[in-house]
Amino acid sequence: MRTSLFRMVLHNTFVVLFKFILNNMLYPALLSILLTPNDTVLPAPVELESITITAQSRSAEQHISGAGIVLKQKEVLAFDQTDVNTVLQSQPGVYGQQEDGWGLRMNIGIRGTGTLRSSRITLMEDGVLTAPAAYSAPEAYYTPVIWKYSNIEVLKGAAQIVTGPQSTGGALNFVTPVGDEKSDFKFSLAAGAFDQIRGAISGEILPTNRTQLLFGLFHNEASGFHTIKDERSGGFDLNDGYLKLIHHLDNKDIHHLEVLIAGTSERSQQTYLGTTLPTALLTPNERYFASSNDEMSMDRLMTRLGYTMNLKQGFIRADIYRQYVHRNWYKLDKIDAGNGAISIVSILDHHQNYPAEFDAINGDNSDSALAQLKANNRYYLSQGVQLRGQFTQRFGNILLKHETGIRLHYDHADRFQHSDKYHIGQNVFALMQPGLPGEAGNRIDYTTAQSTYYRNTLSHKRLNIQAGFRTENIQANRIDYGSNDADRIGVEVKDRTNYSTVFLPGMSLNYSLKNWNSFAGVHRGFTPAGSKEGVLPELSLSGEAGIQHLKLPINITFFYSTYDRLLGSDAASAGGSGSGELFNGGAAEVYGFEGQYGKTIKSHKVLATLTATQAYFKESFSSEFDGWGEVNAGDFMPYIPRLQFAIKHQWDRNRWSINSQLQYLSARKSTAELNTFDLPQSLVINEAISYTLTENVQLKLSIQNVTNTRHLVAARPAGFRTFAPRMALLSINVSL
Repeated sequence: MRTSLFRMVLHNTFVVLFKFILNNMLYPALLSILLTPNDTVLPAPVELESITITAQSRSAEQHISGAGIVLKQKEVLAFDQTDVNTVLQSQPGVYGQQEDGWGLRMNIGIRGTGTLRSSRITLMEDGVLTAPAAYSAPEAYYTPVIWKYSNIEVLKGAAQIVTGPQSTGGALNFVTPVGDEKSDFKFSLAAGAFDQIRGAISGEILPTNRTQLLFGLFHNEASGFHTIKDERSGGFDLNDGYLKLIHHLDNKDIHHLEVLIAGTSERSQQTYLGTTLPTALLTPNERYFASSNDEMSMDRLMTRLGYTMNLKQGFIRADIYRQYVHRNWYKLDKIDAGNGAISIVSILDHHQNYPAEFDAINGDNSDSALAQLKANNRYYLSQGVQLRGQFTQRFGNILLKHETGIRLHYDHADRFQHSDKYHIGQNVFALMQPGLPGEAGNRIDYTTAQSTYYRNTLSHKRLNIQAGFRTENIQANRIDYGSNDADRIGVEVKDRTNYSTVFLPGMSLNYSLKNWNSFAGVHRGFTPAGSKEGVLPELSLSGEAGIQHLKLPINITFFYSTYDRLLGSDAASAGGSGSGELFNGGAAEVYGFEGQYGKTIKSHKVLATLTATQAYFKESFSSEFDGWGEVNAGDFMPYIPRLQFAIKHQWDRNRWSINSQLQYLSARKSTAELNTFDLPQSLVINEAISYTLTENVQLKLSIQNVTNTRHLVAARPAGFRTFAPRMALLSINVSL
């Protein structure tokens, strides 16, 4: 009932919105464009700094005073990759863990933070939190669909003060288009391997002389590259779109109003069930029979109202945001072959000890067994008000830039789950006993948080000194209704609350000489503790020092972080029970360097990035977190490569453009307690060839994983996973 209602509301919202725009904006605007000359002149665009974290200019007065990368849309889409893990893994200081091969699950870490579900970094869109429940459930499944973003900002160092709540490694800020004040239209259509079809439409129209309407729709589908008993599996259907209205309230470039409505819908045959190591190495496309009914459904709706007031010395920005996310991952959880219900993690980790259960997973058992499938049905709400401001003063040769912000935020994660039991036999999979609503999880985790920050930058000639702080006041709560209270009348209700208040100072400086900028900084970071009493926030101290060119992609940065009270999560995606409980572990240390070098010689452009990392535990401790286990001091942290680099070459000649990319990862551990690196080193090559037919039409052939390497990328959530096979995609792109 809840799912149907949510989909109906989502559908009706889009229908009403599109009808309104068609009748009141699009039709009049299109008639105006077609029948009259387009001589409309708008005021200056919305101040871009109000929705970005980095400044567009790299002058000393505006520099972020630390390492940071801004990826333009052309760079993001260079190889037509939809897997954001692969795209961002090429950036210095960023680690990605592939999972499904299509990029439906984003696992990103920055400077030694864990990669699991990107839960250890802050995800933002236009400077506003975009995770389903950043405080209550930071590991919730959300992956920004990257086709639409004009910029992706990879934020580290000094950016920790203005982002948050996760503020140890850094943040990602996905920037939606702001428009160029011209009516335009873009269309692309692509088809490729494994029945993949992609289509995208985007553009900008000018309904009035003060209004910009930006829009985009994206569709991506494939039949999947996995097989179950020779039947294709692992396919998906993904739809994404946005409408963005920017209205200039005056003709003096002072007051601007912005409305954003964005939605995503996913239906996919994805599973938690991986394979054993022999299966992954010998038949990497194989999926086991017991995952036949596994599927994910997800719907997201974001609404946001923004107001910007441009000042001569700065700006004021206000945002009101509200985001709904509903997802239900219906997936295999346990097998009962006469020895009790055994988790799929245990069966795959020790399949020799569970021969009957493993035969059932394969669909090869002669005797009947029961498969338990859990509906991980969850509803997320994230909403709040955010104010940001920037003001600059000049006193002779001294420039002072004040930046301040406040966020009042609420989010919740509502679990309402059940488990069904299926009879599983020789190629037989039949429902035996439907589960009761709420019996496998019936609780609400909700958080209220108030955060503020202030940062001051003093600039004198070539020197910038930046200092500031961030505060977080968090009240995390849980109401657990138990497994026998589907109506939630409070028969056996249990509740708990955990309070956290932190003060996070930071300081950095940079010195510019001609086109070079040197910088150094140290900042306090933290990760919220959740609602369990007695669990304390994870604290960290991070430092960086480096040098970078202000115009060219050349930089090198040394970084160091030390962690106190590391937080672990009993998440199913990490191989745990799925309770989501947080707990404190020991201390850890991360250090290394990251670099980038770019060079253009005639029609050739070369860009190389490198990250070297040492990430290890400083204390010995015992942990139930599957990714840690029995930790000894000196053990390396899981899923963090000691060395990774990428080299990209671009050649342009007349109408031809050829892009080549090489990505390397050193070996990694899937669990800290292992004595060996079970995830081997890898080398992946990507190619893209494009030909410009006319000024407005381009043909493109992209080939991912040219050599078809099928190396191991993960041993979680349950079992091993391999890198996606070679994929070719042919596209046509039209711009008008």
